[in-house]
Amino acid sequence: MYKGSHTKMINQKKQLKTIIFLSSLTGLILVALIVFFGFSYILATATLVPAIVSCTYLITTSKKQNGGFLYNTNILTGPIILLGLLVTPIISTIIISTIFSFAIYSIVVSFLMPMTFVSIFFYLPLSIYEKYFKKNTTIPLIMPTLTVIVPAYNEENNLGKTLRSIIEADYPNKQIIVVDDGSTDKTYAIASKYKIKSSSKNRYCIIRKRNGGKSSAINLGLRFAIGEIVIIIDADSIIERSALKEMVKFFQYSDVVAVAGRVKVLNRSNILSNCTALEVIMGANLLRSPFSLFGVVMMVPGAMGGFRKKSILQRGLYDKSTLTEDFDMTLKLLKNGGRILGMNSISFTEVPLTLREFYKQRIRWYRGNFQTLLKHKDITRTNSKYGMLHKFGYPITLFTFIIPPFLDMAIIGFAVIAILGGTGMSLVVPFVLFMFLQLLLSSIAIMMEGKEDWKLMFYSPLGILGYKQIINFIIIKSIFDVLLRKSFRVTMR
Repeated sequence: MYKGSHTKMINQKKQLKTIIFLSSLTGLILVALIVFFGFSYILATATLVPAIVSCTYLITTSKKQNGGFLYNTNILTGPIILLGLLVTPIISTIIISTIFSFAIYSIVVSFLMPMTFVSIFFYLPLSIYEKYFKKNTTIPLIMPTLTVIVPAYNEENNLGKTLRSIIEADYPNKQIIVVDDGSTDKTYAIASKYKIKSSSKNRYCIIRKRNGGKSSAINLGLRFAIGEIVIIIDADSIIERSALKEMVKFFQYSDVVAVAGRVKVLNRSNILSNCTALEVIMGANLLRSPFSLFGVVMMVPGAMGGFRKKSILQRGLYDKSTLTEDFDMTLKLLKNGGRILGMNSISFTEVPLTLREFYKQRIRWYRGNFQTLLKHKDITRTNSKYGMLHKFGYPITLFTFIIPPFLDMAIIGFAVIAILGGTGMSLVVPFVLFMFLQLLLSSIAIMMEGKEDWKLMFYSPLGILGYKQIINFIIIKSIFDVLLRKSFRVTMR
């Protein structure tokens, strides 16, 4: 046992050294980009220092507060974070574009700096800290009765695998509730087959109702839930054997109201699904970790999320007002206080393999995300009582959802103008450097993931050109759809 732990520790140290080296390299490349565009070294330093200050300040403050960073009431927190993350790099870009005689497309390209800045100099150090340096208090595991709710609509092809993984999960006292939301296929018949496996350790219940959407299915399941902790799992997901037990560990902390599981792509069979797999890995390892570190994970995924039942009931159950009921419930819980953390236990899910299905899935997600952000815009009030959700979680999420897609489309437009005007060669060097940055960030994310297919690295350039533009187009369309108040039917997926 000791030998195994010692070997694991050595491997983690080697992994950490490699990640720090790659992270340093990304920083040097970003500085090279800054200098290439005419940024002086002084301005490059002015961009880097606020990020270091922000990270150090956030980590130091979070260590001092037993109640979690969510409850930080220091009035300087918001200004420091906003100055470090958003204001300084943007002001630097404006100054540079004023001093130097840039063509307009070069000015637009230079605005990529704040985006890259946030990813590398803020998210990356915090992600490394959260994974390798943060020490969690060890609490003896208590395993209360657990309820697993599986909302299902026309899932005859996937439900069997999902239920087998839940039944076989290593948890001694669980209740499984399948809610058939008016399926027109064999979903109910497949769910019924597993009822014979009910036992004192696996209490099994099937509920059949008229189609009313995922939120209504979950709400009905909650009425019959006997566990104080509720795990909600999509009917097309497969969980790890230890997932339930690992998720319950986080609820030993009294201020934790929800836990977000990790999602991995199961069906990696073409370029689109592999790009999605890489996107998920980078999101989990580079973007979600800082939010988890401060207890404000912004999305508890439907594929696997754990909640205190009492907290959901206090917030009025799930709503039908948006297309992304999971995001909506997450924000409702954060507004009510308490922490939401991310965990490493994994749920495997299948993703679209065709552009048509991909578009249908993402347009629903992004419309719902924007609907939810607008619904909870009261978080931004000056005298907000929502702590780090107000100062960090919500503004960063809103900023990174809205700005990059429009910026990216503008860059493409001006790049075309530059090429037609005969000055396209000026964009070659920054394009190559940004491509290499993407490759390095992908490498770091894959390494932090552990056992992962390194072949996914070959899809990282599509995160700059190709896959990225598809996503940005869908985001922009979804934003206008919501602003133009198009009606969307909220149903079970």
